[in-house]
Amino acid sequence: MWNLIRLFLLEELRLRRSFSSALSLLVFPEVILLGSMCGYLFLPQMGNSLTTSQIHMGVLGSLFMFGVSMGGIAFLGKEFIERSLGPVTMLAASVSYQPVHEKRMYLAYFLHDLLFYMFLVLGPMTGGLLLGQIVRPMEAGRFLLITAAQWSTFLLGLSLSMLVSSMINRRGRWILLLAPFSMAPLVTVQILTGEVKGFLPAVLSIETGSWAFIILTSLLAVVYTAFGVLLFEGAAKGNRTSSPGSFRRMMAFSRILYPSDHVSRALLAREMLSLVRGKAYLRISFSLLFPLLVISGMIGLISGMEEVPVRFNVTFFAVMISFFTISIYTHLTNMDFLDFDQTLPVDTPRLIRVKIRLYLMLSLPIAFMFLITMSIATGDMKGLLFGLPLVLVAVPYMGFVTAYLTGLWTNSLLFDSSVFMKYMIFTVLPLMFSTILSFLMTEVLLPSIIGIAAIILMGVAAVFIISRGLDSRWKDVPLSSSGSGFRN
Repeated sequence: MWNLIRLFLLEELRLRRSFSSALSLLVFPEVILLGSMCGYLFLPQMGNSLTTSQIHMGVLGSLFMFGVSMGGIAFLGKEFIERSLGPVTMLAASVSYQPVHEKRMYLAYFLHDLLFYMFLVLGPMTGGLLLGQIVRPMEAGRFLLITAAQWSTFLLGLSLSMLVSSMINRRGRWILLLAPFSMAPLVTVQILTGEVKGFLPAVLSIETGSWAFIILTSLLAVVYTAFGVLLFEGAAKGNRTSSPGSFRRMMAFSRILYPSDHVSRALLAREMLSLVRGKAYLRISFSLLFPLLVISGMIGLISGMEEVPVRFNVTFFAVMISFFTISIYTHLTNMDFLDFDQTLPVDTPRLIRVKIRLYLMLSLPIAFMFLITMSIATGDMKGLLFGLPLVLVAVPYMGFVTAYLTGLWTNSLLFDSSVFMKYMIFTVLPLMFSTILSFLMTEVLLPSIIGIAAIILMGVAAVFIISRGLDSRWKDVPLSSSGSGFRN
């Protein structure tokens, strides 16, 4: 088992170094370490606006969601590895060809994820707290309790992700109906304790000083992991479906969007057909809806807490859905083996624009439906007056910025630190300001409306400018699945 884990770790390092450098691997842990240390040192100052309980809830909630997003779901990316890395061979992409049982391989991949993110996130976070003890000493028992709560919460999210991804990987899709019940133990703890925070049991350990809830969190993680391994079926046989006549129907539909551009029309039809034949729509739906459901549920729980100083409205949900829809564009760029496109009379900008158009076709209806659903659930129908225009601009803005920075190689967003920093500046900052303004709407309505309107107008201008610069940015980059064109 350890040899498998070691090989997975070596492959992870090799992959990340191929897109950036060995030095860039140290940047993220250093940022986490400094952020953790500064956060602990300035905790008394933050206590003026937030309680200690709220801060711990925010930290553990973030770790839980990080574990969910980085857990076993990543194992579903073996098709991304096959199509996006071309000649690069990895264990996760060739499980069926290894002299190891697939369940054992899956468990090894989970443990590799755990060890890798211990080095990348959890270790630096604990190191930052440890350095902070020099200035603000803490009792050793309290320090160990907080550290164990953070680590066990991340492990809980990681194992939950592994369980749900095993359900998705099974050939019998009916089992997906049971996926929501994977949250039942956490909801049960919440009901039995009578605490909203019981959804993340480790929070109660920090508040009560008892290790019982940390032990419970760890046991739940073990149970999730065990069921995840038992339910995992391995590579599905005949994963691609036959759909005779579909290409002609999709060509007819594409003619509506491309009445005169025959090349783009054929490319769009091919992309839509790939969604159906490769069942990519399942991965896209899950990668978007699962985080949305979990976060929406957590927001609903937090909103019921009287001590929370903010209220979540439709404008906030518009910002949230706009951010998460970018996962659709990521999946669309990971469906194809781009080296084959070098034989077609197609350049990189044209293919990028086709994928952006398909991204908008998928993401805008989903965003509108989600926003209308949340407005009905929260009783904030008036919020749609600002939420719908914001989504109508923010979703295309996110797609065009991602396409401009990464092109067809969205994996560079994670592996190239310079691209990541630009992405954070041009996407996270505008969304963060929109989020702050959404919270201020109950206090200062008119300035918040003016601010959101200004962000919408600037977003429209930015989409127009980025769209014009897309061709010059990528016109000389070859269609290479290995990403060599992008790096050069």
